[in-house]
This record gives sequence, C-alpha cells and structure tokens, in this order.
Amino acid sequence: MVLKILIVDDNEELLKLYSIFLRRYNVIVAKNGLEALEFYKREKPDIVIMDIKMPVMDGVEATKKIREIDKNAKIIGATAYQDKYVDAMLEAGALEVLKKPFKYRELLDTIQKYIS
Repeated sequence: MVLKILIVDDNEELLKLYSIFLRRYNVIVAKNGLEALEFYKREKPDIVIMDIKMPVMDGVEATKKIREIDKNAKIIGATAYQDKYVDAMLEAGALEVLKKPFKYRELLDTIQKYIS
C-alpha cells in the first residue's frame, strides 16, 4: 500500500516541490488549515506535513481540530518562524516541527520515523 501524505502550505511553489520530492507517495495538497481539515476527514492520510503560518486557518488551529477528529493523527509541523510558533504547534498535538528550509533527506527521515 502506498503511503498517503497530506501536505499543507500556503506557498504554491513549496507545494509543487513537496509533490515532486514525495512523488513515490500518494500526495494530497491543501493551501490552508481549513482545506487541510476537510481533506483529512475525507482522505484519512497516514501523515500530515503542516505549515504553521497560513491564511484562513493556521496550522496550530488545524492541528487541534484534526487531533479532535483523530487523536492518533500523525502531524509534523513546518515553519520558518521562531520558537513561539514551534511551542504552540507542539502543544496543539504535532509530533515535532521541522524548521524551514529543511533538506529533502530530513523530511524523508522524519516521515519514516513516524510511519515505520
């Protein structure tokens, strides 16, 4: 079975890069937390890579709402911002937070850590 990954980011260029990097997986993309919530309910991804700062609904709020639906949801935060956002994301239920820009190998290793 192919792993299903939900990537959530408001930067369309980054979404394209993620899709290319992770092409061996079934990648679903969302542009904000509200879309992420809807896709999570419908698609039931194995893991979520969630940007923190986004319009409509940020990653912290989306993470909280997804964890209300599925307490076992595997969510990895991603941010270029400072530690206050990292702490909020972890408190919301993210397993860890990657600091942008991260390397492709770091992303793959992090995904593998939580789906193995």
